[in-house]
Amino acid sequence: MKILFIGNSHTFVHYVPARVKAFCERHGQPIEPVMLTHPGIGLDWHLGQSQTYFNLMCGGYDAVVLQHNAHPFPGRDSLLEAGEKMAAFTPEGTKIYLYMTWSEKNNPEGQGVMSEAYEALANKTGADVCPVGRIWWQAAKAHPDEELYFADGEHSSVLGASLSAAVIGRTLLEMEVTAEDCYADAKVLEKLEVDSRMIDLVMRDGKLDME
Repeated sequence: MKILFIGNSHTFVHYVPARVKAFCERHGQPIEPVMLTHPGIGLDWHLGQSQTYFNLMCGGYDAVVLQHNAHPFPGRDSLLEAGEKMAAFTPEGTKIYLYMTWSEKNNPEGQGVMSEAYEALANKTGADVCPVGRIWWQAAKAHPDEELYFADGEHSSVLGASLSAAVIGRTLLEMEVTAEDCYADAKVLEKLEVDSRMIDLVMRDGKLDME
């Protein structure tokens, strides 16, 4: 299965697509992931990039995983407008999945707004939702001693990225998606070693940086 991931730092930090690949391989379903991401942007930005159109129309993808701005979340209308436009030129043979992100650590009430918006977009486009945000808060409540957030309280820790990958992987493979199953998968994916040459998020002198 060839899958295109379109999003921002919540897709590329700690390489969520690589962890989805590892999850699927563990379950006997190898995938070929491709990633189009840029920090701090949404699907509306991707709509203005030629590589987005080229990849969707000519890449021969079985699926595309879409992820919009998260922190701050620009609202339901923003997601629906960009998501519907993206869906309009996605080939019929490419299944659309929506990567529902999580609200900020100090903004748990924001999850309901974000979740509802992704579910509304799914209803309009026929896409499937990867309910990462909902599972995130359930897992956080069940495992308060584990940290899903990076030091900034917005991005994911390695465990958080692994949880995201588990939810996405289970959705792609049509497996049951529960907080406990995804958390158990995340603890395995947390141990995944990625090539040290890959750029990732770090905290340097109290500020976010990439290296």
